Amino acid sequence: MRVNVFPFFPGQKTKRTLVWAGLPFFFAATWISFPYLQTQQVLRHDAAAVIKLVPVRVIDQNGRPVTNLKKEDFVLYDNSQRQTITEFEIHGLDQSGRAADKTVTDLAKTVTQETNRQYFIFLDIQASDVNGVSNAKKAALEFLETNIKPGDEVGVLTYTPLQGLNLAEFLTPDKQKIKKAIERAKDVPPTSGYNPAAGSGTGLAPDLAKVETHGLEASVRVSAGKASRGEERGIDVLFPGLAMFGRSGSDFQSNMSELAKAMQYIPGLKNVVFFSSRSVNPNLGREFAAANTVIFSVNTQNWIVRGGVKEPYIFTEHPLKEFALASGGQYFADIKDVQTIADDLQILSGNYYVLGYYINEQWDGKLHQIKVEVGRPEVRVFVQAGYNNPKPFAQWTPIERQLHLYDLAFTDTPARKDFLDVPLEALFGQDEKGSNCLFLAKMPVDEKTGIPPRRAELYAFVFDEDDKVVQSVHGEIDLTSHAQKIFYPYGAASLKPGEYDIRFVARDMMLGQTLLGKSKLTIPKAERSGLQFYSPLLLIPGGEPQFLQMTTPREKSQRTSLINFYPLLPIECSPLVKTMTRDDRKILAVFPSKFRGSRTPQVNLDFRLSGLPSGLQIPLEARILESKKIGEERSVLVVELNLPELEPGDYELEIKATESTTQAQTVMKSVFSKR
Repeated sequence: MRVNVFPFFPGQKTKRTLVWAGLPFFFAATWISFPYLQTQQVLRHDAAAVIKLVPVRVIDQNGRPVTNLKKEDFVLYDNSQRQTITEFEIHGLDQSGRAADKTVTDLAKTVTQETNRQYFIFLDIQASDVNGVSNAKKAALEFLETNIKPGDEVGVLTYTPLQGLNLAEFLTPDKQKIKKAIERAKDVPPTSGYNPAAGSGTGLAPDLAKVETHGLEASVRVSAGKASRGEERGIDVLFPGLAMFGRSGSDFQSNMSELAKAMQYIPGLKNVVFFSSRSVNPNLGREFAAANTVIFSVNTQNWIVRGGVKEPYIFTEHPLKEFALASGGQYFADIKDVQTIADDLQILSGNYYVLGYYINEQWDGKLHQIKVEVGRPEVRVFVQAGYNNPKPFAQWTPIERQLHLYDLAFTDTPARKDFLDVPLEALFGQDEKGSNCLFLAKMPVDEKTGIPPRRAELYAFVFDEDDKVVQSVHGEIDLTSHAQKIFYPYGAASLKPGEYDIRFVARDMMLGQTLLGKSKLTIPKAERSGLQFYSPLLLIPGGEPQFLQMTTPREKSQRTSLINFYPLLPIECSPLVKTMTRDDRKILAVFPSKFRGSRTPQVNLDFRLSGLPSGLQIPLEARILESKKIGEERSVLVVELNLPELEPGDYELEIKATESTTQAQTVMKSVFSKR
């Protein structure tokens, strides 16, 4: 369907003046505590018989994997009670990384897989010189390129004089993300980015405000942070209690102890490849072993000074050796022997056993101590010291909550699958304050299909092409009295041209029921002249949408709201965010644009609707409802699209704007589903 606009956006005002009003909800920059959770009701969960999987490493007196054991060689105790081992797996890799013989017993559907290899590349920049850091990166990249197999996941940790312990990349199978995280690792000043453990670095106090949109009034308590483009992922501190400025040896020891405790909450067998030259207490190695985490330490110092001349050496006996051996790992003295490090890591981390036994899973959070014995006196057995029964979300520790959030928001394929997908729309636009990105989520308040009508926390993260957080927002809201309503949380950002990934998380603060939305956005380079269209906002007539603005605290005159991006926002219309659930036959499209030049352009608009993936063309009827010029350069247009009856499925709406004289074109596409 083609609509001729001549002249373009004359600025006339009709009787259909469209009005929208809403107050933002404010954000401060500190992490919010959860004292009220202690008094919340704990819901009952039925006990269930499930299979518990236990990864086990067995090494000989030389520190090499023992690979010829059978199920009958193992004895397993849970809280001192001997268990019947019903499942048995042998995971083995040879020197070349090929799978060795593997025995697998069919596993029940109730099994939670905890057997994929997980690595953390740990670059101790504080305790390494420039050459040591460079060599560590080379060794880490070699291992990444040659030894990481499908199904493996890798994270990157750094320890620097200014930042202390920092999560540069959470566990992911994406090699490119890991490579970038390793390559960009360096010591940088502390950021003001999202920091769940210690709060953002802006120094602002918590704020208590209200949201008022279309008659809604809800108390909220919120926080936020913003990171610059050059920062390390936007997270300064990984776990509670870790100081941001970890300069001293005591800081490092305490931070590593906290890290070992946190590893208990990551299921499965973990491997930490620790590049450093510092002396580490062997007791820390035993703490990591108790968390089923193996330390492979690599000495980054590879020279000594004699007579003012640097000479290479290999420090075969070093405290790093005892640190690694205490965890069941191995020490590498020569940082430059990259191939040996990569090959040995492959063998040592790729050979292990998995024992499975039935448990009656109780939702009481109680600790179970695990002990595994092998009938060979010359071998050493490494297994996680124990596990806790599951417990209601309200009883989770801060570390467990944070790891759950990281898993959802920072990974491409979250390990936990107990979340609901919600639609999230990312729009390219422009307001008079410099923001050019608007993200809008659809959040139903429903016990089964959305976020329950209780107190909830909301998060939004904007990642750039290097997976760094360039903006993050966190807020809390009480939804108790808003059951069966639909909320539209939204936020704005000022971004440089490039590709961005946006994540939205809503989490019930009593049971942990979670919504997750994902979207991508391209910010193009600004046009220096001519006409530039921005992303259209699609709406469905009907309903009273409840908008929640997610923004950082600033002066009232500087806040960016939805109306700043789309000045003609129809009342009693709901945003079409990815899905259309009713038998609607009309769509309203709001088109902002910007024109630089002395001549008023003449523009033709073409509208095409096609089915996906068939490409079937669907006829449309369109008419202009409203047009308005805003200031010297900005204009906005509202178009009504009449739809035929659509079958359930996916559809693409293509809108092409063609300038009559220059024939310059702008093509905008929106994809939505009819359910």
